Amino acid sequence: MVDHRTPGADWRVVSTYGDLPSTSSEEHSSFIFATQVFGDQFMEYFQCVGIVREFEERVDAIEHAYGFYLQERWDLLDSVMRRSFEDAWPKSPSILDRHTHLHRILSVLAAALDPNGAYPRAKRELWSRTFGREEKFSELAFRATSDPNFKVINRRLSDQLVRLLRDAADWIPALAIVHLRAGRMPIPEDWRVPLVRIDTLRDAYRQNFEVSCQMLPLVVRMQNMVEGRDFDVIRDPGLPGGWEPRILLPRELVNNVNQYTKARASIKEAYLNRNSRLRYFWNSAFTRDVRNGIAHAEFDYVMHDGIVRYKGVEVPQYVFVEALIQQIALLVFWLDLCKLCKIYGSRWDPSSKKFLGLA
Repeated sequence: MVDHRTPGADWRVVSTYGDLPSTSSEEHSSFIFATQVFGDQFMEYFQCVGIVREFEERVDAIEHAYGFYLQERWDLLDSVMRRSFEDAWPKSPSILDRHTHLHRILSVLAAALDPNGAYPRAKRELWSRTFGREEKFSELAFRATSDPNFKVINRRLSDQLVRLLRDAADWIPALAIVHLRAGRMPIPEDWRVPLVRIDTLRDAYRQNFEVSCQMLPLVVRMQNMVEGRDFDVIRDPGLPGGWEPRILLPRELVNNVNQYTKARASIKEAYLNRNSRLRYFWNSAFTRDVRNGIAHAEFDYVMHDGIVRYKGVEVPQYVFVEALIQQIALLVFWLDLCKLCKIYGSRWDPSSKKFLGLA
């Protein structure tokens, strides 16, 4: 919008572009200012915004498709995906195609949200543990997917992803800051992320943390598999050594996955110490200061300056929203891990106790 009411006056540009942080100055367009901030990297970032917006527009199709996927209603899954993602969906998909292509599409969203590459690095770290151990992993995956809670968690993960896509307008402006940090570029001091529905996103943050914690026992079982232990045994008090994070006190150590599941969050996080890439991903998504600031009923959110306060600790709102964006990528990662377990678990024959292969 251009204001030229006074003859000879300089044009004043007022931006209504909602996908970018705004500037404190009314003399600059947010869009033009962002192109200056990003320089040659702007178009790459802008394409990522377009990807996110496309997923937002197709959120109903994604919700329906993933619902049919969880119910294994393959014909309905094919129908939805052909209508909404025709170019990315095989004409005659196999069962393996139906698992992999749907999650491959979701990984495009993760890449747009995760310019730092935490998603692919964590995936390589965890997936590589199946190499040369397909039979053992198939048995583990069968046990995991046979648990009724697995379907519940898988559903909660997809529900959270869909929920956050519907709320994309509340967090997309902070995506610019995520991309600048990944490129180690300075954040403009006068950039302001629009004030959001803090209560809505706060609830989403809490639920993201809860459902992500429910995925951690599977990660621990995979580590046990790699190190030659029983899936559920972390530490045998009768034997020296074992899996003992050094940062924990002796009274905090757990002996098995059942105890691990009931442990507090800080103990669970410590057992990610042998998963350095995943631990980095986790720390980026669940920053301790942010989590402490929003997890308590007595937190204080000051609307006029966008600050979250808790017990004297101040966290800017945009830092909170940045963490939420990382969590969306982490949700895609967990969905991908569920997919991997479903594929391998379906190929384990419990009667013969053999892996049937993927062919």
